[in-house]
Amino acid sequence: MKRVVSPGLLVAALVAAPELLAQQRLARVHAVELTFAAGYFQPTGPNGQLGSATLTRKPSWEAGVHFGAYAKSGVWGAELSAGYAPERVSVGGTGSRRTHLTFGTLRALFGRSPRKPGISIMAGAGFSIHHRQNDVTNADSSRSHVGGAGSLLIRIPIDDQVGLRLDAQDLIYRADFGGGSKLRNDFVLSAGLGISW
Repeated sequence: MKRVVSPGLLVAALVAAPELLAQQRLARVHAVELTFAAGYFQPTGPNGQLGSATLTRKPSWEAGVHFGAYAKSGVWGAELSAGYAPERVSVGGTGSRRTHLTFGTLRALFGRSPRKPGISIMAGAGFSIHHRQNDVTNADSSRSHVGGAGSLLIRIPIDDQVGLRLDAQDLIYRADFGGGSKLRNDFVLSAGLGISW
C-alpha cells in the first residue's frame, strides 16, 4: 500500500529544518580553545633614568599562548594568557640590552564568543603580572610587577575547530625605572591559530 505524505507534515518539516540545522551547527562549536600566537610588543610610558643616562625601552617581537573557556550563552568567557618579549633597553644611546620580559594575564571576556558560529569579537579586562629577568635599571637583578590588563580579540573561523585569532592586549602597571613610580601601558599585538575542542 502506497503511503502519502500530507502537505501539513511536509510544511512542518520544512519549517523545522533550519532550526534543526542550527542546533546541529551549534553542537559542533566547542567550549574551550588554545591559541598559539606571535606578534609585536610596544612599551610605552616615560623614559627611565640611570644616573645621567636616559633609559629607553624599545619595541620587540612577542610570542604567547592563550587558553580560553566560554559560557554556553556565547556571551561570556574567561581567558588565561602568557607571553614572552625580549624587550630591549637603550642606555643613553650608547648601546642596548635585553630585559627578557615574561608576562601573564587573567581576564574576563564579554561579547560574541567562539561558542557562536561566525566571526567572534570579545573585549576583556582583568589582572596582569610582569617579570623581567634583567631589570630595566639593573641588568644584574630581576623584578616583578602586578597590574591590570585590557584586551580585544577577533576570531575568524577557518573550519569547525580552527580559527585565525587577532589579539590586542594593554598591560597596565606602575613601575619605577628611575625618576619615581610611573604608570606604564605596554601593548601587545599578535596573530595566531586557535584550536578548540
